[in-house]
Amino acid sequence: MISAHPSGENGPGSLYVPLPKPPTAFSLTVRKLLGRVREGAIRVPNFQRPLRWTADDVVKLFDSLLKGYPVGSLLFWKRKFGRDARVPVGSAFLDAPAVEDGWFIVDGQQRITALAASLLDLDQKGDATWELRFDPSRNIVLRGPSTPEEVRRHVPLRTLGDLRRLGIWLRDCDLDADQIRRVEDVQERLLDYELPGYLMETNDVDALRGVFARLNSTGVRMRADEVFQALLGTNADAQGTARRTLELGELQKAVDVDGFGEPPRNEILKAVLAMSGLDPSRRLDDLGADALAHLVAPDEAAEALRRTVAFLQAPLEAADGGAAIPAYAFIPYPVAFVLLARWFHLFPSPDQATRRALGNWLWRGVATGVHQRAAVSAMRFQVREIKKDEMSESLARLLGAVGAPTTFEWSLDPFHANHAASRVEILTLLSLEPRDPRGPVSWRALLSSGERVAREIFRVDQFAAGEGRTIARTAANRVLLDSRHSNLRAEIQRWTWERDHEALASHLIDEAGLRDLERNDIDGFLDRRSARIRMLVSSFVRRRAGLGEPLVLPVATYFDRDRAGTEP
Repeated sequence: MISAHPSGENGPGSLYVPLPKPPTAFSLTVRKLLGRVREGAIRVPNFQRPLRWTADDVVKLFDSLLKGYPVGSLLFWKRKFGRDARVPVGSAFLDAPAVEDGWFIVDGQQRITALAASLLDLDQKGDATWELRFDPSRNIVLRGPSTPEEVRRHVPLRTLGDLRRLGIWLRDCDLDADQIRRVEDVQERLLDYELPGYLMETNDVDALRGVFARLNSTGVRMRADEVFQALLGTNADAQGTARRTLELGELQKAVDVDGFGEPPRNEILKAVLAMSGLDPSRRLDDLGADALAHLVAPDEAAEALRRTVAFLQAPLEAADGGAAIPAYAFIPYPVAFVLLARWFHLFPSPDQATRRALGNWLWRGVATGVHQRAAVSAMRFQVREIKKDEMSESLARLLGAVGAPTTFEWSLDPFHANHAASRVEILTLLSLEPRDPRGPVSWRALLSSGERVAREIFRVDQFAAGEGRTIARTAANRVLLDSRHSNLRAEIQRWTWERDHEALASHLIDEAGLRDLERNDIDGFLDRRSARIRMLVSSFVRRRAGLGEPLVLPVATYFDRDRAGTEP
């Protein structure tokens, strides 16, 4: 057996452990591949990445097959399968029996799924990704179902996947003899196309892990969260047991408490690595195999994330103290979510003063810009500053890391719901408890509008280039009204100060601003509202960051300052 790689990558803790024996090379036709998929003998393991291909990608694959182009080799892992009533094939599911000679897909999931989901006659639940057809008049594969005019002239690919189905279709088609022969030739060309493959037979989890890491560290790399799930899934499947592993998808669901929403899997991964004391900015395959032994337990991770969400959602003025951020979509800088996950993993029940100081820390990071997503080094530094059994010292270090500006004034930039500054503006406007004449506006209803959480009063394209258009692109031209209201300008102009002054004030529109609207003085309205928004956001951030106010910390913190080496 090889004892060392030239690169020296198989030392202690390496992911790159040699396979006991090289994979067996073979080839199989698309016809045989489809048969094994249909029998449940080829399956997608839980460590594979989600399907990413679009219908255009699937069309390109079949076009390559028809042209005789190589489409790459496949890699399988020989395993014994139990019965499974929900083996996924695209958006369809098979009821598969137990299989002695089963193959897990290690490399080639997108291609195998595209072939099976498009050529097998399965219920894809209306998923158009796998709905393709062949046009013999132009000799091309097209996406989507046939139109009524094409239904007898374009043959569905699922029909080409079976000789009997094609025979039935050809009896009722409107093709001439040459076109029928072309269709039959295409079916033969597709089903007899030989795909090169490799089969691994090993129970060495470390060796298989090395295969995953190497396959996905070259070429088009898998995302960090996909590699993470791949490596953990490998560990579970090789043992053949149902023991619990860290499933990022399950942790996403655990976070969605009281409408908080599901963070992206990659942000959940960063939180898991931070909770585990690992560098959240690195990929698990870069950290090495030893990192797996330090990962937080699934139940502990879920509980810490739920505590994090509870803290984020709690009002700053609440008895326990919080950050007053009701949903993940409103967090200005998601790095705060990652760091808080580590905090609540190590310190599950901080006292009231600590919680309030954490809220100040989060908003000070916004005020100083330390929490910007691009500040990777700052994230690494702050993760290291949160240390087990050092709660008061860790708090002092965090506060020292973000600093506290002596002055803070807000400036309005172009609004975009995914930008940190715009999220701060949304949270500021939410603090006014927006309403309409019928009652409060729900932030949940706003989130259901997607990118249109804060909607334009005036269409920006109605403004000529210049200062007016610049202001119209900012939050001065945005209000928090849900989709019940269509034309917002007309809607607000129907309101009266005498009857609707509370609703207007909740959107930062005073009586003078309403008069500007009535006079069609749009520039005056936006100038007035932009000044008020700048003042309100400045006050909002200063108040939540505790700027200019005494910072009340846990008593122990004051005794630990010298040891922490940082003045809060």
